[in-house]
Amino acid sequence: MFDRWFLFCDGRREAIDADLINRLCIVGLDDGRILVKKVVRGQLPGKHTLLSNTEPPIYDVAILWAARVREMTPGYH
Repeated sequence: MFDRWFLFCDGRREAIDADLINRLCIVGLDDGRILVKKVVRGQLPGKHTLLSNTEPPIYDVAILWAARVREMTPGYH
């Protein structure tokens, strides 16, 4: 979905604070994946659910770090 887009974000944070909840973020997961997803609270303590417009939710994952996306712009070919 974000192929050839530039994403501008805040600094990377290891604590998932309230200002990251319900926001589009770049997230690093404990399995090594780095994704761009909307972060919402999970059903399990300390876990979060990741939402996308084009893929199924990823439920109750541990986020190692996150950076809130501030701006997006299409890249040039």
